[in-house]
Amino acid sequence: MSDTADDHRRSLLLWGGVFGFGLGALVDVMVFHQVFQTHHLLSGFYDPLTYDGLRTNVMFDGLFSLGMLAIMGVGMAMLWRTANRATRPLSSLVVGGGTLVGAGVFNVFDGVVDHYLLGLHDVVHGTEAYNPHWVVVSLLMLGAGFLVLQLAERREGPTAATEEATE
Repeated sequence: MSDTADDHRRSLLLWGGVFGFGLGALVDVMVFHQVFQTHHLLSGFYDPLTYDGLRTNVMFDGLFSLGMLAIMGVGMAMLWRTANRATRPLSSLVVGGGTLVGAGVFNVFDGVVDHYLLGLHDVVHGTEAYNPHWVVVSLLMLGAGFLVLQLAERREGPTAATEEATE
């Protein structure tokens, strides 16, 4: 089964993005939920400053982490499959850019939907002061991913399908 350069690049970008989405979520849980002990998944509904509220939040944080591990696993498995079926070398820049884009998408979704629309939680319990900063940093992460993808395009040149179309 032959794959065109465009199909290969699209698969790397898609599955790198899926992997990055899960990775961004897991980094969020490890850093903010566990290390800083804030930003728990359902702290807008269960007060994490009470024993029962903290236990409930930690349980849902753990279930969320398991779901994100599954998403990361699917992304990694499909990246592996794409790399093994390809007739061209794996583009680490495209995978890296896709991973950054996926992590940025997760964090923008978290910041906009979870913080503002659903009110599930805030970056810091009891204050919305850091929510705008979260969204800005998330957009910067997303932008960094797109910059890496542009760099990949410049370094690797146009894809074979694009070259054939211009001839």
